[in-house]
Amino acid sequence: MAGTHSPWALRAGEHVCWQVRSAGDYTAGTRELISRARRAGGEVLVVGGLDAADAASAATILAERGETAAVLDAVRRRALASRRAGRLLWVLAAMEQLARPNAALPEVVACELELAELAIETETGVLCAYRAEQWHPGTLGDIAAVHSRVVGIDESMAGFRLRYTGTGGYCLEGSVGYEGLRAFSATLRGALDRFPQIKLSCEHLELIDASAWRVLVETVADVPGRSVVLERANETVLETWHMSGYDAAGITVQGAC
Repeated sequence: MAGTHSPWALRAGEHVCWQVRSAGDYTAGTRELISRARRAGGEVLVVGGLDAADAASAATILAERGETAAVLDAVRRRALASRRAGRLLWVLAAMEQLARPNAALPEVVACELELAELAIETETGVLCAYRAEQWHPGTLGDIAAVHSRVVGIDESMAGFRLRYTGTGGYCLEGSVGYEGLRAFSATLRGALDRFPQIKLSCEHLELIDASAWRVLVETVADVPGRSVVLERANETVLETWHMSGYDAAGITVQGAC
C-alpha cells in the first residue's frame, strides 16, 4: 500500500521516510515544510544545505561525509534546546549527506536508528529524504522498516516495521517472512548494537515464519552479551516459536497478557 499521508503533517516524535522523485519535488516539498513550520510558530532544521532562496527561512547544518556522528550530535543538541525553549522544530535530513547511497544496508540502518531515537527522545518530527535517483530501490524498500510512516514509496515492500518506542524498546509490526529477511537482520542487528537488551512489543506482529526465527536466533548469537525479549506475542507467534525447534539462549518469548 503506497503512503497516502502528506510528509508535511509531521507530529512530535514521528520518524518519516520520504522518497523524493525529482529535484523539483525536493525543492517544492522543502518550501512547503518551511512554510508550515513558520505558520505554526516553529522552524525547520535542514541537514544538508538549502538553495539560496530558502536559506533565510530555515536553519541549516551542513553535513560532511565521514562526520555523520558529529552532525547527528549537533542535530540532537539543537532539538533538545528547542524542546527546552518550548519551540516547535522539525528536522529535514537529506540522507545522501548522512550515509553513502552505495553503502551497505547496515550503515544506513545505523544512521536511521539514531534518527529514530532522536525523534522520540526530543519529541521532534524527523523527515528523512531519499532522492530516488541516488538510491537503490532495494535499499529504499528495506529502510522503510525503521520508520513510523512512509510517503512516496510502496509501504508493503518491507513487510514489517521496527519502530523505536524509547528506552531500548521497539514495536515489531506486520509480518516477517522470507522476502524481508535482509531488512530484518540489518534492523535487528542495528538495535542490538545500540542496547544490550532490546524489548520487542509484538502486540501488532501478525506472523513471523521459520526463516525469520532462524535469522533472529543467529543474529542474537552473533552479538555476545545481547538478548531479546519478545513481549505480548499472540497465539500464532507463540505457536510458530514452539514449532521452530529453537531453545536459544538470549531470546525470551512472552505471550499476550
